[in-house]
Amino acid sequence: MMREQSTFDCMCVGDLHARLILDRIDAVGKVLNAFETTINIRTDTDELLVITQGKLRSPANVNVTRSDGTPEFNRIIGEGAQARLQVDHDRQPSASLIIGDVAILLNGYDVFRNQFSTLEPEALETFANNSDRILASLVTEAQANRFGCLLIPDITTRGLFSAFLEQLVRDKLVSNHHEFADKLSNGLLELCGKGPGFTPAGDDFIAGYLAMLNWLFATMKISNSIIPGYEFLSLTTWTSFKLMEYSARNLLDDQAQVMINCVAHNNVDAYVKSIELISKRGHTSGLDFATGMTFALFTIADRHCSTSVLENIAI
Repeated sequence: MMREQSTFDCMCVGDLHARLILDRIDAVGKVLNAFETTINIRTDTDELLVITQGKLRSPANVNVTRSDGTPEFNRIIGEGAQARLQVDHDRQPSASLIIGDVAILLNGYDVFRNQFSTLEPEALETFANNSDRILASLVTEAQANRFGCLLIPDITTRGLFSAFLEQLVRDKLVSNHHEFADKLSNGLLELCGKGPGFTPAGDDFIAGYLAMLNWLFATMKISNSIIPGYEFLSLTTWTSFKLMEYSARNLLDDQAQVMINCVAHNNVDAYVKSIELISKRGHTSGLDFATGMTFALFTIADRHCSTSVLENIAI
């Protein structure tokens, strides 16, 4: 007997996938995994499409709402389920995203695009001068029952952060930028796939680090972005790799975007509050992401503003 479809309304589509919907492409991809409020889909174009009932917007997300009584995603959708677009010009809305027994009605949704502000000239020095306060905020969050994060390591993450920090101090003033980028990539590679969680702690740190680093590279016109390649993919899951890649390409959710814009606007108070907010994400995911962003910020401050934050850190 055919099961009745569970219907959801689409509220927002990230611009990474907006073209897919506008082009009315029939076959979309396959479900990798389904959780209570989230579905991860690998599209036929090798992108990550996240269907979420959460409010966090991202270029990779499709945000949906459900009616009362609609079951959790993982009760009605299994791994390998096909995702496809269904178009019926005689009905409104005319398009639906069909995933197994779920129908997402595509009508009147917003499109989320990242918007980054211009970096204020004195911002890096201001943040470097407030490094003790910012680091204290990270440590406070780490001590709040987040065992396994890079700052409070477990057996899977022990020694990783201290080794990376030692390398940053050693290499931060390498004069040749390409040599510096190569050394930095190799250091980040040592963190990849390490730690607990659906996205390992090391991967979350890498995502945050490259998000801030590449934004600073672009806004300060320093260099091209560092984008993780196959050598990173071979050490972790495809989903976690895509999240690192998107962060490196500055395809960021709105919380991460706020953190970057706090730096751009030279607002340390708002940045510290953003650390507290994003650290609530997952067990260690948000905190490790924020830690990565912060240490990328200090890396560029030390490298280009002659500050000395990194060598004075004792964590």
